[in-house]
Amino acid sequence: MTLPVNEAYFGNGRLRAEMEGFQFSDDGSPVITSDPNPDPSRRNSAGVFARNGGMVAVRRVTYYQGDLMMRFASPSRMPAGHGAADLLNSPWWIEQDRMVLLITRAREAAVPLVEMARRQLALPETFTDADQILAVRPRAGLLLGAWAGRGLTAEGAGERRIVAGGEAPHLHMEQLYIPGLGPMGGGYAEGRRNAEAWFDLATFKTYDPNAPGFRPYAMR
Repeated sequence: MTLPVNEAYFGNGRLRAEMEGFQFSDDGSPVITSDPNPDPSRRNSAGVFARNGGMVAVRRVTYYQGDLMMRFASPSRMPAGHGAADLLNSPWWIEQDRMVLLITRAREAAVPLVEMARRQLALPETFTDADQILAVRPRAGLLLGAWAGRGLTAEGAGERRIVAGGEAPHLHMEQLYIPGLGPMGGGYAEGRRNAEAWFDLATFKTYDPNAPGFRPYAMR
């Protein structure tokens, strides 16, 4: 049986903890930060820890070369001279049909697409400017695995983006976490190499989320 190219990363406990929103010490050590204001709902078998954002992983999913992966990005925050692999080096993604759903909900609520993304995906401005949408497909011949589930409430600089709990499952916006991309415990080099190896950079495109008439299903 063919396994996803990033299968080994699913066994990395730190990556799973980061996906679930647990916060680590600033010095890069693998120590989860204690919660200064413990909430019983955050308790697990190891104690009470700080959590901010992240998501509840409810299933594993696999993607192929025909699947379009999308995410909101902040190119203005990238170092000078950054390339496609730098922008793609993040574990946080959504499927194309979720982008369509975001657009639909934004139109129904008469709010900008970025505002709806902040509400549904829990994206405070300190997390991302969300001023660009990235789209890319996995490389031919590769399977790419991800955790899929709803996001958790996130807070940054006093801005709190609250994600509904179990009382409104029909309103949940499923998002993806692709282990093997991102800072990987502090260093971006490994994630950047993985982004170059796993994504077909020839299919990489960027879009302005504020452009009128933006329709993801028209993308190729």
